[in-house]
Amino acid sequence: MIINFFVWPDVTFPVTFLILASALFQDTLYAVLIAIAGVTLMRRRFEPNAHRLMRRIGQEAPRVSILAPAYNEAETVVDCTRALLRQNHSNYEVIVINDGSGDDTLNRLVRAFDLKPAERECSDRLDFTPVRAVYHRPGPVPLWVIDKVNGGKADALNAGIAHASGSLFCAIDADSLLEADALIRTSQPFLDNPDTVAVAGTVRVANGCRLREGAVEEAGLPRRFLPLVQSLEYLRAFLVARFALSELGALMIVSGAFGMFDRARVVEVGGYDPRTVGEDAELIVRLHRDGRDSDRPTVVRFIPEPVCWTQVPERLSDLAGQRRRWQRGALETLWRHRDAALRPGYGLPGTLGLGSMIVIDVIGPCLEVLGYALAFLLAATGHISWSWFAALFALVCSFGFLLSASAILLQEIELRRTASLKAIGQLLFAAAIENFGYRQLSNIWRLAGTIDFLKGSKHWGHIKRSAFDTTETPT
Repeated sequence: MIINFFVWPDVTFPVTFLILASALFQDTLYAVLIAIAGVTLMRRRFEPNAHRLMRRIGQEAPRVSILAPAYNEAETVVDCTRALLRQNHSNYEVIVINDGSGDDTLNRLVRAFDLKPAERECSDRLDFTPVRAVYHRPGPVPLWVIDKVNGGKADALNAGIAHASGSLFCAIDADSLLEADALIRTSQPFLDNPDTVAVAGTVRVANGCRLREGAVEEAGLPRRFLPLVQSLEYLRAFLVARFALSELGALMIVSGAFGMFDRARVVEVGGYDPRTVGEDAELIVRLHRDGRDSDRPTVVRFIPEPVCWTQVPERLSDLAGQRRRWQRGALETLWRHRDAALRPGYGLPGTLGLGSMIVIDVIGPCLEVLGYALAFLLAATGHISWSWFAALFALVCSFGFLLSASAILLQEIELRRTASLKAIGQLLFAAAIENFGYRQLSNIWRLAGTIDFLKGSKHWGHIKRSAFDTTETPT
């Protein structure tokens, strides 16, 4: 059948432009980032493994305080804490902050680790809601639990920072698990470069993995489509986008699921801001700005090795709420720091870092949703042919699939972290299928998050968690 490209040329062109300019521009940006990530990963082949890092750092390892805020995380908090207590690091402590949970989170921690009431010194440089009690278990790795009035994740992290004794702190979600060498890997950049203020690492999806004694014994992919496609999204976001932006000096987010920070620098800028749901990105932007404003070098690094495993939503309603919240947090950060966006005075963080956030988080979802809606409407009313609509859709889907496939192959060639050829096939299947509904739905969620931002919504929401798939032995 001959495609009639000239049914309504004065309308066809702007519709084509909307679809291609939004979808293909974002895909082109990812293609550039994949190339940068691939070249950098090839150079990293010769860097030392975790055991050599441990021998090299030895007693120089800085003290690290792991901070795990928990709100209604009774199903996962014990597994998470066990994993935190098994780090290959010579000098660290674990602080779990129970942020006014209404479930059995605190009681499960007290029973599982035989915690006792204790006193703990606290800095007064950060604000947070009142602390009701402090619990402690001594040992080679001290475990502290702070029970406080609910104030939100940012408020809980500020309480943890105020009680921490380490020069570095690691912020982790209480539904996440750390690899045993996570601290030693993320401590290294702080020793290599004293200007480092934050380090991020790859976060992988724990759904489908089997655990033993709080550690991932067998890495696997989720059986259900929704968490499977999120595994692909995490791969693109971490291995490609954040790694490449880190190499360019323009990384603007350290995931709330896992990140390590210079505690003194974070305290200097006022800690986490509880007024935003995007506290992780907002803190990084504020650290970059503080460095530029005070003429202090500020380095934010990313390491591609997987260091953290996190549960992702398995229900559509939970995923929709999460993505709307992420979108609102990104827009809150951009609005708060709009005077730094695209300004050469703020260097690559202001131009490339915030600029890419504007393209991906502000312009992209709006244009793509509008473009598809207009194209469908025009095809349905006969103003453009369905063949023309299908050709545009196929072009966008094909380019998106090729980029996802490139990211999957890059992971396998350079990091060798995919379990089998079957797993690679599953990811490639998800890369193909996500274009038929999921990508469009994801953009609609982000558009809804934009509307939430414009309405001034402050709702956080909560995701239903499940216990990890575990072959646990008693502690």
